[in-house]
This record gives sequence, structure tokens and C-alpha cells, in this order.
Amino acid sequence: MAKITYEGPDGTASEEVDADHITDSGKVQGVRVRLEDESFIHVPYTRLYWIRMSEDEGRVDYSPA
Repeated sequence: MAKITYEGPDGTASEEVDADHITDSGKVQGVRVRLEDESFIHVPYTRLYWIRMSEDEGRVDYSPA
């Protein structure tokens, strides 16, 4: 699980999601987060405070598929 904290329209907001549900956003310069209800939020980097996850979840596998 990962915790993402960002500045939303009503102040600071946090969401806990599976780390695999956080990706680069194609709409804004920032991240896209898929929520439990299968909806998405797009958070610009300028409104992102932090993303916390375990070291293993934060690793990226660059080996060819």
C-alpha cells in the first residue's frame, strides 16, 4: 500500500492505494491515481506533497518483458 498526500480543492487530502495504482498522468505533469472505486485523480507535481510506500513497492523493473 502507498499513501499519497496532495493539495486538493478543500485543502490537504490523503489517499491509501495499492502502489501499482500510481502512474504518470497523461493529462497533467504529475501522477494519476486509481482509487478503490475505479475512478482516477490526476495530481499535478506542484500540488503533490509526498508518496510513501515500502522500498520494495518503489522499485522499478527495467528488464525486457
